[in-house]
Amino acid sequence: MNLPAEVRAIVRTRLAEETATAYLDTARPSIGWATADEGWSAFGGDPSVAAFDWPTYQGEPMLMLAQIDCAEAAEILGGAWPFTDEGRLLFFHDEDFTAPYSGEAGDDGCRVLHVANSPVSPLPGRRRTIPPLPLVPTPLAGLPSWTTGVGDALGLETVTMIDLWEDLAPLLPAPRHRLLGHPDHDVPHVGGHVPLLQLQAEEGTAWGEVVSVTFWITEPDLRAGILTNVRRTYEVA
Repeated sequence: MNLPAEVRAIVRTRLAEETATAYLDTARPSIGWATADEGWSAFGGDPSVAAFDWPTYQGEPMLMLAQIDCAEAAEILGGAWPFTDEGRLLFFHDEDFTAPYSGEAGDDGCRVLHVANSPVSPLPGRRRTIPPLPLVPTPLAGLPSWTTGVGDALGLETVTMIDLWEDLAPLLPAPRHRLLGHPDHDVPHVGGHVPLLQLQAEEGTAWGEVVSVTFWITEPDLRAGILTNVRRTYEVA
């Protein structure tokens, strides 16, 4: 999954050789998701998979925001996919936003579970779901925008990164929903973490004034496929 040649050319034209190489080395593979009539993964829905305990927060069932088909993700991302190629990843969050807000530390009002695909009767208990919107994937390679502070790490002035990003952004479009990659939405970035899944509210599924939710994971946990320490931030309109 390579960056477009035009993107690489612009970066190498605008930045010194060493700096350009360092910036291009920050590229990450990802999957962009768009809603469609059918797809293996979905925004929302009610998972008919192996029985599991529905996650709760302060005694209330969490809302399931998305379900990602692991086989599809593994096929597209190859070695960049650190999880199994079987089953699904289910993404839940505290729909009531009762988790204490902690800004750049994110909050614990979220859970990510890996479940097997085997269809069974669901375990009893309360559940929160939204109508399913199937998702179709597009492989995307991405670079961090100037808002991530990458310019500081490279020793570049902010205005230089802003000018560069204005030329790169049209060639690196941000999808509404993205698996892995770099931050797209105007949410607090959790220090020491990278995006695991970024979601925007779709028509009919808006969460009050919240318009996007991002699940964050540390690099070591991502490499090891550990899902127990995921954090959440969100954007308010």
